[in-house]
Amino acid sequence: MNGPLMTLRTAVILSLGALGAAGTAVLTLAAGGSTPGALLAAWAAFGAVVPTLHRLIAGEASEAERA
Repeated sequence: MNGPLMTLRTAVILSLGALGAAGTAVLTLAAGGSTPGALLAAWAAFGAVVPTLHRLIAGEASEAERA
């Protein structure tokens, strides 16, 4: 078991997702939202950013390369 725990691509996607979630939480709090509301907004942002980045950041081969 000498392989990495996760790939660099996965680490980048999750890190950017966490950064987007943190930014959403801070902006929600700055706009006068409550802490639970900011946490819900952060989870929603994380849930939207991660799949989007997963599609945008090319993995093995993109659709255009396969055709």
